[in-house]
Amino acid sequence: MNKGIVYLCDSQPEAQEQVSRLLMAGGHTVETFASGTQLLKALAESLGAPPDMVLLDASLEEDSLETLRQVKARTKDMPVIIVSAYASVRSAVSFLKQGACDYLVKPVLSEELMQLLTHWIDRRRLVAENRSLRAEVQRRFDPNQVVFRSDGFSKVLSLAKRVAASEASVLILGESGVGKELVASTIHYSSERSDRRFLTINCAALTDTLLESQLFGHVKGAFTGATSTNCGLVEEANRGTLFLDEIGDISPALQAKLLRLLQEKEYLPVGATRVQHADVRFVAATNRDLEDAVASGAFREDLYYRLNVITLNVPPLRERFDDIKPLAEFFVGRYSSVAGQEVSSAVMGLLQAYPWPGNVRELENVMEMACILSAGETIQPEHLAVRVKQGVSTSFSLPQGQMTLDEVERLYIEQVYQQNNYHKVNTSQILGISRKTLDRKLKQYSIHRKEE
Repeated sequence: MNKGIVYLCDSQPEAQEQVSRLLMAGGHTVETFASGTQLLKALAESLGAPPDMVLLDASLEEDSLETLRQVKARTKDMPVIIVSAYASVRSAVSFLKQGACDYLVKPVLSEELMQLLTHWIDRRRLVAENRSLRAEVQRRFDPNQVVFRSDGFSKVLSLAKRVAASEASVLILGESGVGKELVASTIHYSSERSDRRFLTINCAALTDTLLESQLFGHVKGAFTGATSTNCGLVEEANRGTLFLDEIGDISPALQAKLLRLLQEKEYLPVGATRVQHADVRFVAATNRDLEDAVASGAFREDLYYRLNVITLNVPPLRERFDDIKPLAEFFVGRYSSVAGQEVSSAVMGLLQAYPWPGNVRELENVMEMACILSAGETIQPEHLAVRVKQGVSTSFSLPQGQMTLDEVERLYIEQVYQQNNYHKVNTSQILGISRKTLDRKLKQYSIHRKEE
């Protein structure tokens, strides 16, 4: 049970003492007041850290209804439980109409009181957490707070804000890590749907069956492990926006179901027999060439044109030179343990010389690691990943013909190992694995220095 701070306002000392003992026995902190005037004064002085709950006596010398009105006027979401010596339906209705959340009759029973406090304190905290989370999401995706200076990204964002006013589906093209989700969120938070939910799903990260269940939901018993009925993202995003990342990876069967939703605004949860309806705006993204996929029959032409009403093409970071410095400084501000941590000019030169094959996502990871390694001091070249200090990305080429996954992995590790002059620390950093794992892989694939 969550413990909280409770303000108890009761003009009768005996009743005040009895309820206080119950509350403190339950682990709550209690502040007592003999009048509504004292209670309101305490609330006015505690706006920075208000109580979690107010227990208000219905028989105060002042007008208890007026005290309740003023409490609710100060803190609208403050749960107030009315405590009365008389079980009057008319009185209870009057207090509930003015915003009281519940009504208890004296003598107050411990179990009943604890259950009510647990319910309303948990509910208030959940509402506060949701409000805080929503504010953080909106702050992070605020279209007016996006970090950029380049003309290329400026044009994309400008067009995103223009198309936000429409209900048209949008297809966002670009390499992995360029910021396609950021552009999608800009569309949502610049639209009339901004007060509803913005949800995302990576279509390439899930199997076909799981993706269908995540999108459309499922009924109990629809498949092995479906022990309950669950709604999908389409239902949760109703009247909001759903961002489908890597849309080019979905199967033909799922493409048909998605097309039905786009055309008819209706869908069928997995295992269900009753059609559901949803008003969802779709924004899709891919780093694949969907026109080639349509030509080869891997992607439905009708779905392609449904999704591709408006196309936004996000340029890679290597073509947005002016964005590297402000983005790097922004990520330092996000991940640094010290306010105002600086980036040396030598580091900035290396960042601007590197081709960023992983785009903005790679830059963010590099700066997060640099903040950790620098421990709050000025970020220097030695704090950067080896590949960035060398100024080149690791190249990788495959021979002609089919290869197994193990063969591809062996070839990639071998090429990176050779390109880094058989330096194991540098190689493991570039591969994103531990030195121990690298040693195991080298032994597994019998990879040695050429002179060995």
